[in-house]
Amino acid sequence: MSEMLLSRAKNGNKEAFGQLINPYERLIYNIAYKYMGNAEDAKDIAQESLIKIYLNIKTCRSAETFKAWAAKITVNTALDALRKHTGRTAEVPDDYAAAETDMPEHSVIRNERIKMITDAINSLSDEHRTLIILRDLEGFSYGELAQAAGITLGTVKSRLSRARYALREQIGKPDRHMDERGDKID
Repeated sequence: MSEMLLSRAKNGNKEAFGQLINPYERLIYNIAYKYMGNAEDAKDIAQESLIKIYLNIKTCRSAETFKAWAAKITVNTALDALRKHTGRTAEVPDDYAAAETDMPEHSVIRNERIKMITDAINSLSDEHRTLIILRDLEGFSYGELAQAAGITLGTVKSRLSRARYALREQIGKPDRHMDERGDKID
């Protein structure tokens, strides 16, 4: 992506904006889905994010930071919607990493692990959840995380370390619906 394309988009060229945003539309939807937990709400949040990105394109500093800038708008839009409209917190959907397998018992074990990890991610603070989603699920670089969060690279690394530690702690906790022997409690 070039600075020229960004400059043209900042000057109101809709075609340039389309070319600029096209490679990131799937990322924007994926981020929205990981927060909203269903396709319909994710489409709404992605659309709202795209509108905000278009309306605020002049505040993007450079083409190099566009991806992180757009992701930040999407995260904030999703978190705002969750707080404002439903009073619920963001939740990573259970099926975010589901895959097919040949053996049914492998599928059951894999689904249980996905559910455990999903529940653990959902128990994190918004800040920690965002870092985990953007870095570990969406593959953002540390630099992109720093840009998206508006913090230094060193702060990203320390906060991500704390987020991963908190995630490991959550994964290590016994299920609240199980007794000490691992039997389900109704």
